[in-house]
Amino acid sequence: MARIRPSKPAAVVGAIAGVAIVIFGVVQIGFDTPFVWLWAAIGIAIVAFNLWAAFAKRGATQVVETDDRSRG
Repeated sequence: MARIRPSKPAAVVGAIAGVAIVIFGVVQIGFDTPFVWLWAAIGIAIVAFNLWAAFAKRGATQVVETDDRSRG
């Protein structure tokens, strides 16, 4: 079983994009509509996932399992 993780720079860029999404939603929409809370939650989830993938010891975004029996 192999774990595939994004490079740290790619994950950090993804986190920065998530912060930009949150800021854009708050500045453009404000907190007066329920939609912005969903927008902010999604942006925060993007930030959290990318930082986890970049810095956690087991921060893999994909897991590849192989079956060595099929090699013949």
